[in-house]
Amino acid sequence: MELRGGRSSGRGLGRSGPRTALGLSACALPTATRTVTMVAVLGGRGVWRLRLLPSALKPGIHVPGAGPAAAFGTSVTSAKVAVNGVQLHYQQTGEGGHAILLLPGMLGSGETDFGPQLKNLNKKLFTVVAWDPRGYGHSRPPDRDFPADFFERDAKDAVDLMKALKFKKVSLLGWSDGGITALIAAAKYPSYIHKMVIWGANAYVTDKDSMIYEGIRDVSKWSERTRKPLEALYGCDYFARTCEKWVDGIRQFQHLPDGNICRHLLPQVQCPTLVVHGEKDPLVPRFHADFIHEHVKGSRLHLMPEGKHNLHLRFANEFNKLAEDFLQ
Repeated sequence: MELRGGRSSGRGLGRSGPRTALGLSACALPTATRTVTMVAVLGGRGVWRLRLLPSALKPGIHVPGAGPAAAFGTSVTSAKVAVNGVQLHYQQTGEGGHAILLLPGMLGSGETDFGPQLKNLNKKLFTVVAWDPRGYGHSRPPDRDFPADFFERDAKDAVDLMKALKFKKVSLLGWSDGGITALIAAAKYPSYIHKMVIWGANAYVTDKDSMIYEGIRDVSKWSERTRKPLEALYGCDYFARTCEKWVDGIRQFQHLPDGNICRHLLPQVQCPTLVVHGEKDPLVPRFHADFIHEHVKGSRLHLMPEGKHNLHLRFANEFNKLAEDFLQ
């Protein structure tokens, strides 16, 4: 299932998964072979992800396990660091005095969700870090789980990661689930967060939201090009299983008073905050952005008339300039 403008593309494949040039199901291949094959099949085409809608994975990029940092091209490094009992993977670029942490969405990672930001944000002004939350991307093991406090756990992990990397204060750029994490981090660690930009986030879950979440439970209904990068990154079984777990995890908030995720924390946010919303976002209605803007004191709301959920990818130049101007 692929949500682009709110509609399914109708190109979803069966449960056997996408097929390679040899006619074999990529999901039937051994994990290592499958990953290489999926990246090769993907090539350089753009990929839209449900809820996340990431940029294309690029062939030839190798992400190492725990150990010394490794070069990504000439300017982005990757490494893992021990934080709160797990090994968290991150990418880092730039040499500026202003540290920025990029927080991905559901099933997201730095490499899939923030390519244009890692590449093009001003490296002289900023030091940019993109992390993979525990259980996502290359921050595995452990497998991802979704206890009632998983957003709070991510917020603590994110802050403690940046402290482990010796940053004295940071700004946050949070997308979708990453925007929720950013809001919680800003509320709970106010002295550590300098500024914040969020988009595609919600502070509570409505019946309408829950219907959207349930509609994405079965990944076999997703379009081929939506599934490919996730199956390449995770393997078919982990990807499908984790998506189901995420749906159950996010829907649990619907049963709390007012569908509360973090609405009670919004008045505690003290840092300058920019809320960006794409007017054509089929996944997060405008009222969520309005609610956050109304309840985060002094926040600014910026509307992008043609923006969808992945506005930072489809309109990367405009978004990057907007973020840079606000953060400076």
